[in-house]
Amino acid sequence: MIALWTRLGRPFRGRIALAFLLATAGGAMAALLLGVSGWFLTASAIAGAAGSAYAFNHLYPSATVRGTAMGRILARYGEQLVGHDATLRLSARLRRHLFEAEARARAGLARPASDSLAVFLDDVHLAEGALLRLWLPAASAAAASLIALVFAGLAGWVPLAVVAGGLALALATGRFGIAEQRRIDARLQTLNDRYRREAASLVENRVELEALGRFGDAAAALGSLSAETAGQALAAGRRTRLAGAFIAMLGGLSATLAVMLGSGATVPLLAGTALSVLAAHQSLAIALGALTAYPATELALLRLNTRIAAPPAIAEPADPAPAPGTILPVRTRQLQIGFPGAAPLCEVPDLDLAAGSVTEITGPSGCGKTTLLETLARLRPPPGGALDYAGIEAADLRAAAIRQHTGFAPQMPDTMRGTLADALRLAQPDADDARLLEACRTALFMPVVTRSPEGLYQSLEEGGSNLSGGELRRLAIARAILRGPELVLLDEPFAGLDAPMRETLAANLGAWARGHAAAIVLATHIPAAGLWPGLTYRQVPLTLSSKRHTSG
Repeated sequence: MIALWTRLGRPFRGRIALAFLLATAGGAMAALLLGVSGWFLTASAIAGAAGSAYAFNHLYPSATVRGTAMGRILARYGEQLVGHDATLRLSARLRRHLFEAEARARAGLARPASDSLAVFLDDVHLAEGALLRLWLPAASAAAASLIALVFAGLAGWVPLAVVAGGLALALATGRFGIAEQRRIDARLQTLNDRYRREAASLVENRVELEALGRFGDAAAALGSLSAETAGQALAAGRRTRLAGAFIAMLGGLSATLAVMLGSGATVPLLAGTALSVLAAHQSLAIALGALTAYPATELALLRLNTRIAAPPAIAEPADPAPAPGTILPVRTRQLQIGFPGAAPLCEVPDLDLAAGSVTEITGPSGCGKTTLLETLARLRPPPGGALDYAGIEAADLRAAAIRQHTGFAPQMPDTMRGTLADALRLAQPDADDARLLEACRTALFMPVVTRSPEGLYQSLEEGGSNLSGGELRRLAIARAILRGPELVLLDEPFAGLDAPMRETLAANLGAWARGHAAAIVLATHIPAAGLWPGLTYRQVPLTLSSKRHTSG
């Protein structure tokens, strides 16, 4: 927790310190309230039985009881208020850093696996509750234990030894419970990981499984795995409850022994000691019960810290060059593209991408066409060669300085639930409807816009499931050109189009490029030579290389 908090910049130190102070005060007040109440009631009863009740001073003890009761309420309420506030603020800071780190660390446009996202969300949930569910109850229990030891010390060395031994045994029980929980969590983690993978596979392959008549079998197997996972979780919960009951029983035994062996102390003081010991053990049972979740939380915090510390896919320069007013021309020299490690590299023919040019990247599947587009967009670092923008080496510029002049339309674009206008305005949030419609006309997306009376504000399902693949690609093209970028990167823009639509789309994009002094680079299996009048046209074939990158 400390390592992750430090990596976040140790935010909200004052609020967190105040939450711990209030938790400590709440635990101390709870034990003090029972201890003083036990002493007061017993002393009052003894005075009444002896006929000296009128001589017994009720004011100070009564005020102490009322004060500690009110203090406990205020401390507990304040702890919840400040603790939740600090947790929510930390959660917001944590999520922002995590999403930024994930985005920077992921090269290209590859999507994370579904089970990876589930682990991510589970880890965040555990981390968010670490302060409220683990550390604040521990601080409260520590304060209550200290008050119990003070009462026992006032009652004598023997009661103090008994109470200290009971508390030590309770802590040892909790420590054993945490160690046992590590083993249980390891088994649960294996089951949970397997469940996530199979659940994600069931959802992603639902259509294929139904077509093969195997969906029912796969769902039944997943149900059995879910039942096994739930059984393990219930077993872990029973152990936690048993540990809590044992600690509470240990508190009763410690209180009884302290009273029986405290022969040199007054009866009221022994009564107060007994009740404060019970309060301390109750707080310990709650805290140690919560701390059994520590192994899972510890693992989650380690994974989150690793995610935040992951190096970015594109290393930013320590002293970046000033952002240029333009990124054109874009030039490559002996550029290599590919994935670090053992993947084959592809050497790209030298490119000179200037305003008013169209460059078609062709080649067989897997030769690196999409990887080249991602490299030009500074979404992926090149393993070798030179890449510069407006005469400045790519490594000397911040990636954002390049991307703000770039529009990218991937072959499989992502969309979120909302409207068509929402999806388009991801590229230019302040674009008005007229600009949106202009981009849609250029990208041949108007038939989708006009088929509903709601136009740009018709619903778009998550992932664009209510659009065809070709419609999604044309939506991505409209989004890529919306803000008038200088470098437009299109991945298979003509896929699924008949010849007349392909010619119209090429003519529209060519006219747009001439009007905006932009360069177009498209990866395609369908060369469109002769469809780009007025533009400098070049076709660049890519082939796989036998070279392998072994330095990274």
